[in-house]
Amino acid sequence: MKFGRKQLVLASLVLALGAAVYLNWQFAGTNKLPIGDGEDTSSQLGAAQLVNNAYVETVTDDLQAKAGTDMFAEARLSRQNSRDEALELLDGVLEDVDADSEAKKAAVEEASAMAQNILKETNVESLLKAKGYEESVAYITTEECSVVVAGDLQDSDMLIVQEIVIEQTGLTAEKIKIIGTK
Repeated sequence: MKFGRKQLVLASLVLALGAAVYLNWQFAGTNKLPIGDGEDTSSQLGAAQLVNNAYVETVTDDLQAKAGTDMFAEARLSRQNSRDEALELLDGVLEDVDADSEAKKAAVEEASAMAQNILKETNVESLLKAKGYEESVAYITTEECSVVVAGDLQDSDMLIVQEIVIEQTGLTAEKIKIIGTK
């Protein structure tokens, strides 16, 4: 099957739309995510903050107390919602006729990086499931990775998870945070 120019442009716009959604959420400044039960969610799983113009996702250890499938489903949903908002915002930049070419180029690069991180996260989660870790959620940026795995992890489990993350992301061990739920 041969892809034409229209299909490639459409695929690029879809990626840009998701990045725009995420950036919209990021710049809204609420730092509140739709997970949790009314408590302060600014440092919950998937919470993001802008530091020195570099995107950083943070994961807190208080998630260890929330074991179960619901937590993982909520985390995945929250991660997807924030990405959708970012892509929507990036799409807005691409469609803005007043935006300069540098802004459009940056939006396309951000969408591309986000797509690569999504693929890496999916690969890590799939490989962990294949190794017997039924529930896990990975958060990958260009600078670090956090992985939440269901269950109490032993040292051997930590090494397996770390090896998978290093293989899929190319990050060093110091840049990987592994959290096991109890």
